[in-house]
Amino acid sequence: MENLDQNSIVKNFASSFNLTPRETEVVGQLLKQMTSTKQISESLGISTSTVRNHFENIFRKTKCENKCEVAVLLYKELFSKMKTFQSLARTPKVLVVEDNEVMCEVLASSIENLGMSVRKVTDPENVLPILESERFDCVISDIRMPNKDGVELLSEIRKFHPIWPFVILVSGHHDYDVDELLNYGAVAYVKKPFKIDEIFDLISNYFIEDLIQRNQSMIKSKEIHQDFEKVTLDLTKVSVGTGGAFISINDFPSIESAEVGKFYDFNVLVEKDISPVKISAEVVWKKSDGVPNAGVGIRFVSITPQVDSFVKRLISQNSISSFIPNA
Repeated sequence: MENLDQNSIVKNFASSFNLTPRETEVVGQLLKQMTSTKQISESLGISTSTVRNHFENIFRKTKCENKCEVAVLLYKELFSKMKTFQSLARTPKVLVVEDNEVMCEVLASSIENLGMSVRKVTDPENVLPILESERFDCVISDIRMPNKDGVELLSEIRKFHPIWPFVILVSGHHDYDVDELLNYGAVAYVKKPFKIDEIFDLISNYFIEDLIQRNQSMIKSKEIHQDFEKVTLDLTKVSVGTGGAFISINDFPSIESAEVGKFYDFNVLVEKDISPVKISAEVVWKKSDGVPNAGVGIRFVSITPQVDSFVKRLISQNSISSFIPNA
């Protein structure tokens, strides 16, 4: 896409929140991944105090608390309208793993057309050596492959790379449940035949998380259900993964009322002597009471620095690879 398209989106964004021309220029710097006040000051030729004053007005108008939240709103607007990463200062690097050479080429070309950098691999045995020498944001892998299936590959990736790159699995047919795939460490499963928009939306969501971290505005457009705020969830006593947690119905009976696809607020505890904090999460899968390991898998979509620190420490200490555990 041409820069004019990006500029139009920034202007539309500014119009939606009644930003002044100078505030619009300041917001536009976020798309260049300029997040420090000094960088923006030097780029626009204005003082740092002026930049701070503009951001105070921008925060008030957009109801955001910091520059990261404003950037997320802007990126989501950009991605939803342009369907491309071409205008970004850093574009996602994607590793496509597919044993069928024709399918591999088709998928890779489609992703490249969205403005991403792509590397193709037809032999899954080559993936780990590549990840050792090159940093990728995302791996998209077929599940059914003759030498090593996508789940085996995923397990190997998570053993050596616990959090990034995030992994999306695709397949027309497989013998795994979705909760199993998330338990192994995938962030999503996409069924063939799929639309490339599905892949774009998944990559853009997780690329934003990597780019400017998780924050509340990631779910700004989602309806949040307040059902579980009255009960404290002790994260030290549930199964936590790199991107979510498994909550047992036996340990947290009220979770049985949760519905797949809906977003909920939780009060969570990560340390005994510190007050609970509120996070938001999406229910990704659910096993009803009466079956083994009954409970729900939740994906964190808004967490505090304390929770983020707790999760990373837990992953490091226990060599956790699951994105969302299933038990």
